[in-house]
Amino acid sequence: MPPPAYTEVDESRARPPKYTAVAKGQFDPRSLTDFQLDELTHRLIGRITRLLRTELRLDRERIGKLRDPRR
Repeated sequence: MPPPAYTEVDESRARPPKYTAVAKGQFDPRSLTDFQLDELTHRLIGRITRLLRTELRLDRERIGKLRDPRR
């Protein structure tokens, strides 16, 4: 089966979107307080840490080393 015919890329789709100002009354991440930033960071780190631990455990299972010899 031959490959599909070449079509030109729409330039407006190829470029990333430009920055647009936040309308009044809408969420602006730059206006977060220190407490809100700390809470957001805590929530993100918790999720990322859980995903990393799961991935590392799955890797150990794949290679057959479920126990960590350092402990």
